[in-house]
Amino acid sequence: MKRQPSGFTLVELLVVITIIGILMGLLIPAVNAARETARKNQCATNMKNLALAGVQHETNKKALPGYIQSFGKFDTGMDPSDPQNTAANHIKIGTWAVALLPWLDGQPTYEHWTQDRYPVITGSEALGKLDNASGLGLHPLAAPNLAIFQCPSNPVSRGNFGKNSMVYNNGMHPRRQDGTVLLNNALAASMDKNSGVGTQQYGNLGVDAVTLDDMKDGQGFTMMFSENVQALPWHRSGFTDSSGLVQAYADPTDATFQDVVVYQSRYTNGMVWHYEDTEYANTTLEGYWNGSSKFLPGLKNGQGKVQPEDVSNFHRINGRGATVSDDIFNLELNAANSNRLARPSSAHVDGVNCAFADGATRFVVQSIDYRVLQALMTPRGKASLVPYPEFVLTDELGD
Repeated sequence: MKRQPSGFTLVELLVVITIIGILMGLLIPAVNAARETARKNQCATNMKNLALAGVQHETNKKALPGYIQSFGKFDTGMDPSDPQNTAANHIKIGTWAVALLPWLDGQPTYEHWTQDRYPVITGSEALGKLDNASGLGLHPLAAPNLAIFQCPSNPVSRGNFGKNSMVYNNGMHPRRQDGTVLLNNALAASMDKNSGVGTQQYGNLGVDAVTLDDMKDGQGFTMMFSENVQALPWHRSGFTDSSGLVQAYADPTDATFQDVVVYQSRYTNGMVWHYEDTEYANTTLEGYWNGSSKFLPGLKNGQGKVQPEDVSNFHRINGRGATVSDDIFNLELNAANSNRLARPSSAHVDGVNCAFADGATRFVVQSIDYRVLQALMTPRGKASLVPYPEFVLTDELGD
């Protein structure tokens, strides 16, 4: 009697291996997709908590936070949190994120910013040292890594402290793509309460903070936060470092400080919209473009209106250039390109998470028309400085 061979033949083993390979090929993408969905949902949850914190701030302070503001000063010379630190006198200038800390389980960090006995700069490295992106010489206890400010999907967050993926709606950028100024008293005029949410609350610009009552288009249609792959750390105003805060204490009007810190802070952890429209060349709209008295008279056409430019690819959601160096994950924010990269961007496929003034979050697709994005970023579109103020937003977010 012939015995049957035990075990598998080579052919059978190859068949089994092939089947396992096919199954793995089917399962791995599904697992990765599930993981990305989880990361995307966590990002949305973080953003929702930011929006709810913004509402709580408005309820308690009677206004939404500025994108830059002062939280006090330090001039005692001694740091109770680090006896080795003898910090120089300085002004504590921080961002919208610092203002929201009490409603984000960040009270100890908030007290480090708001109590005068604590410095936000350090000469000691006993508690760690911040790198260039996080702000040289700034204090580690004033800039911890907090999960609430991070999107788990973001692969290129900047800095070793204060890592951040979130940006605040800071309204209109007041220049054309070539740098031409659009408005009288450009910086202040561009912070019109109808045109954005975050305003400058440091210095003597005289701009009012925005309230929820100013959102005439509805809180559910006014974007407060989104995400940005290039955003700088949450605590850092503009490109400030310890020397900038010391200089501000000595001379708040210093021109270099104003440019590096105050002006740039609008873009380094904020987002803006630009005076652009996809129908910029449509001659039938010449009499319908914005003709606000805030625009410089020399820019107006014969009908008293200001024609917009075409929409730059960089200014759209997930905006990028055509070259490898201009890919969304290769771009790095600096003083020269900050306003161009201050747009919603993410590592998610086809869009970004956004949080609105009613506390809701929605996923907004990158293919939406630029007028829709402008409408979402303006609390009252018809009275704002958008190119086509007659546009009415319905429900065109594409999610």
